[in-house]
Amino acid sequence: MIGFSFDTNMNWKKLLRSALIFMISAACVDRLTFDLEGSPTIVPVVNGFISDQPGPYQVTVSESFDIEQDPKSKNPIAVRSLIISDNTGVSEELTQVREGLYETSPTGIQGIVGRSYSLRIELLDGRIYQSIPDTLLKSGTLDSIWFDFVSKYDENNAPFYAFDIFFNSSASIESDFRFLWKFTGTYQAETNPEQEKGCFYINGKCNYINPCTGLLNVAYPDYPPRYERVGPCECCTCWYQLTNNNILLNEARLEEEGRYTGVKAYSLPLSPWYFMHKVHYRVEQFSITRQTSRFWKSIMDQQDAVNSIFQPINGKIPSNFKQVYGDEHPIAGIFYAAGISSESAYIYRSNIPNLLLIPNNKGIAKRSCLQAFPNSTNIKPSYWED
Repeated sequence: MIGFSFDTNMNWKKLLRSALIFMISAACVDRLTFDLEGSPTIVPVVNGFISDQPGPYQVTVSESFDIEQDPKSKNPIAVRSLIISDNTGVSEELTQVREGLYETSPTGIQGIVGRSYSLRIELLDGRIYQSIPDTLLKSGTLDSIWFDFVSKYDENNAPFYAFDIFFNSSASIESDFRFLWKFTGTYQAETNPEQEKGCFYINGKCNYINPCTGLLNVAYPDYPPRYERVGPCECCTCWYQLTNNNILLNEARLEEEGRYTGVKAYSLPLSPWYFMHKVHYRVEQFSITRQTSRFWKSIMDQQDAVNSIFQPINGKIPSNFKQVYGDEHPIAGIFYAAGISSESAYIYRSNIPNLLLIPNNKGIAKRSCLQAFPNSTNIKPSYWED
């Protein structure tokens, strides 16, 4: 266990710096959430979109706003129904995947350029909200993506290394020249859950090691454990997602005749976990309307106001929803439509100039890979190449 100790006169900036160093050294993925404070009752926060790319599409409902759209949202909220509809009468009710996470069918509704879309949400207490219709605009083009290996210095003037990821993009004639860009990284890592100490009861018998390893204690009670493999290890290899907490809008970018060049999407630290194998990275360009751009600009301004994504955000979260039934009560968040263009590639260990530059991870974690870092899955992504 890693902890911090400090006297009461310690400067808060030093404490923040220590916390940042801890989070970086732990190689964890930090999520930025906006908590809604000051309300006497729960204020639901909705986050979702539909695009011109095949579904399924996901909508989250929670007590906090998560720009990463992590399905495991903090404090999820169950609702009675969620329905996406367009201006031609096509609609689909979303299915609950787990509390707070709802999804369309993979063969269900798909966004079409030129149509407008809205989300109807009915809460368990009968209140009903409808999002303001949003038009799906034609996507521009993600022209190219690339990375540069760079050396940097932290606040203590200590060197560290990273891959800075960039892209070039352009608008289409039919697009509205308003873009939101998103970065997603994926890496694979292994852990040693069979070395985790504990007592995992199966049919009243202590298994001593996590049964997700596929190893079962077949010894008689009070005898030393003896294991047989009854299945494959389901928690030894996992894939994890990284996203950019900073909102990227074209409002702050220079353009030349509808083209954006050399936009930085992410800086990927040279972590031993990230580069146990390789990193798949994807940049997506969302062509969005004025009202959607205003929403994200409001969130971005709150980020900038505190100069750090790790500081709490106390501002009001905007909303594009209107209440149509029930006792009046606020709701926050957004549902929007977007045309999407994307490009993806890999960063391999061979792209590292010197493997000795990778920090030492002090051994493989002795726990389930599903618990090692956030945003984990033991299901290999469809795009992952071995």
